[in-house]
Amino acid sequence: MPAPWSDYAVVVEHIFKVAPEATPTRSDFLDICNANPDEVTDDVVDGFDSLREGVMFKSADEVKAALQANGQLAG
Repeated sequence: MPAPWSDYAVVVEHIFKVAPEATPTRSDFLDICNANPDEVTDDVVDGFDSLREGVMFKSADEVKAALQANGQLAG
């Protein structure tokens, strides 16, 4: 089920805040989700899991666009 961007943003913005030069991939987002299972919903995990492996994202906007293209954003 799609989740609101605000649910994804917690994970996405954490990566870019901690490492602004980062180019995270699907696996990086899933690693954070798996490390924080009580703070991330299954819908968010499923959304990140829908991203194509190997694609390196350069900004939160790129991640948001990819999730939107995959039908993973609510609203």
